[in-house]
Amino acid sequence: MFRIALIERTGSADAVTLRAVAREAGIAAPSIYAHFPDRDAVLMAVVARVFGELTEAIERGRESAGQDPADRLVAGCEAYVAFGLEHRARYGVLFSRQLQPAPDSGAPDSGEPVPIGTDGRPVLEVGVESFTLLVQAIEECVTAGVSASADAVADATAVWVALHGTVSLHTALPRFPWPDPAAFVRQLVLSLAHVTAERTVLLLPADQQREDPDLPGLPPGAVRLV
Repeated sequence: MFRIALIERTGSADAVTLRAVAREAGIAAPSIYAHFPDRDAVLMAVVARVFGELTEAIERGRESAGQDPADRLVAGCEAYVAFGLEHRARYGVLFSRQLQPAPDSGAPDSGEPVPIGTDGRPVLEVGVESFTLLVQAIEECVTAGVSASADAVADATAVWVALHGTVSLHTALPRFPWPDPAAFVRQLVLSLAHVTAERTVLLLPADQQREDPDLPGLPPGAVRLV
């Protein structure tokens, strides 16, 4: 918890040092070594904690969407983006360059590709639960006959790239005239997950947006292509 507080307060993982964590915990600096051998171990503990929070947010989003698989897919992805935008400092540490071993560091996994499991999915050191939820959500759409995806892992990867890019660009360019996040994410996800046409959502320009009683459940400024 102290590690997260440091990141939230400073907005960067740079503030997370063994001495700073010990100070936040109210213990002597040498005592921290009984819990973490070095700073990298502290940062990895932070990453595991934040990925857990992200996974919980995705699960809550999916559960709130009912039983429709396409709605659950979109809701989980909307929750991902919402988490990233509401907790920018925490989200930023998940993909910090500081967590990647240098090519000449001699670390065992330096430069090594992510291994692939027997089910064809990447075996991630951290974040596997979040990615697995995304793959499963697309597979559920395929099973229900509302997605034409032929490779759920590849399409989940494309969706992940889009979600991460959305959070990263919103963070880097907060004054850019971004469209409504929910409608934007919905359009990206349904397209990249190959959800069938009757569920595709089209964003309208601002001057054409209006409430339509015949199209319940859609985000503002969107119409369903039938």
